[in-house]
Amino acid sequence: MMFENKNYIQQSEKLAKRYENDRQHYFALDEFIAISDYYVLNKNYKNALEVNSTAEIFYPSSFELKAIKADLYIRNNEFEKAEEVIKKIECNSETIPDIHILKGEICIKKNQYKSAEKQFDKAIKLSDDKDYALEIICDFLMMAHQIQLAKKYLELAQKIIPSANYDLMYWLAKCYEYESEYGKAANIYEKMTAIDPFDENVWDDLGDVYMLMSEYKNAIKAFDFRLAISNENANETLINKAECLSMLKKNNEAIKIYNKILDFEKENIDAMFGIAKCYEREGIYGIAERIYFDIVSQDPDYKDAYYSLATIYAQKNEFKTAEQFMQKTLDDAEIIPAFLIQMSKILLQQNKITEAKQTMEKFIYNDSCKHDYRTWLLYAEIIAIDDIEKAIDILETKYNESFYSIAEICYHLAYYNFIIGNISKCSAYVECGLEINPNMMTAFFELCPEVMLNEQIMSIYFAFKTKK
Repeated sequence: MMFENKNYIQQSEKLAKRYENDRQHYFALDEFIAISDYYVLNKNYKNALEVNSTAEIFYPSSFELKAIKADLYIRNNEFEKAEEVIKKIECNSETIPDIHILKGEICIKKNQYKSAEKQFDKAIKLSDDKDYALEIICDFLMMAHQIQLAKKYLELAQKIIPSANYDLMYWLAKCYEYESEYGKAANIYEKMTAIDPFDENVWDDLGDVYMLMSEYKNAIKAFDFRLAISNENANETLINKAECLSMLKKNNEAIKIYNKILDFEKENIDAMFGIAKCYEREGIYGIAERIYFDIVSQDPDYKDAYYSLATIYAQKNEFKTAEQFMQKTLDDAEIIPAFLIQMSKILLQQNKITEAKQTMEKFIYNDSCKHDYRTWLLYAEIIAIDDIEKAIDILETKYNESFYSIAEICYHLAYYNFIIGNISKCSAYVECGLEINPNMMTAFFELCPEVMLNEQIMSIYFAFKTKK
């Protein structure tokens, strides 16, 4: 599979439309693969497999198509079918690296991470095209939300591949973003702008990361570089720049940018929302509310406006009204984790513990939430009110899934184990947390200040500091 290069996606989509409209059209092998990739990016494995089968009619001797078919079966959790295909191509010496990759993918799906690493390591060692092998491995790991493992191989790529691979650099930056290592992500994006100073998308990404770091002046510089390259399709960049100005308390300058957007596009609701947010930050809630209500009257599905209204009413301690607005953000299947967290917090502020728990359990297994560590930390916190050991079980399950931002999970597991007196487990999770992100130890002390009186745990902390 290919990385989410925008040009490649656009080309793949065009080919897919042509395929859907005219099955008799002749497609080259790489075009069939691109069509299949398009469906994979949309997680439509059934269509991808159909395209693959059609391609095999025209290219029956292609081992590449057979390897792709096995990969598609794995992504669709059809392991037996994948293993049947793997057996058929194992005899071909050219596909040995692919075989190891496919076997590693199956191990990932079965949560056998050490075995997966062994297979991936063999594939990289045996592959003549290490760029390609690493792209395939990391593409799968990213789609499987195995960010920690993807990061390992992407960092390896920076060491063993002689020339810079732009795609691999981009995805390493994304891994750092997922793990809240924004400084490292910014460093990668800076290097990418040196390689291609005219890549407007990377300037946007760099600006976004600086926003996440609250380095708004640097973010504005990045957005200005992007705007210098091209003013076309730049509304999102302008809105982000205005947001940075607002965060720097330059709300009048921000509003001027939003109004310029509205001069050309009178119904740009994102610009309207930005203006309302400026007034909200100035404490002029009446005007902010009126604009938010205007937004939802024009677009009843604009959830950010409901979220902001809920925030305003929560600040007024009018939690019942805030709850009503938050309910409108949770009315369909596409749930934003931040909204679920806010709704649960508003319920907890009203001491509606059972309702908060039920709300969490209704949405927490949705695709958008199941890999969001903040959602799971709050859910565990709610469970821990009545059952700390169950909260531990919940977080250990997520820990064993090896998903991203795992350091916070480690420290919270350490905290809960400390509360129940399991010092050995607490110590183990502290050690794990220190290895992943030692900077979060300060937050752990704030969460559990009494741990600073525990000699065993503090000795682990001081030994780590000395070692570093």
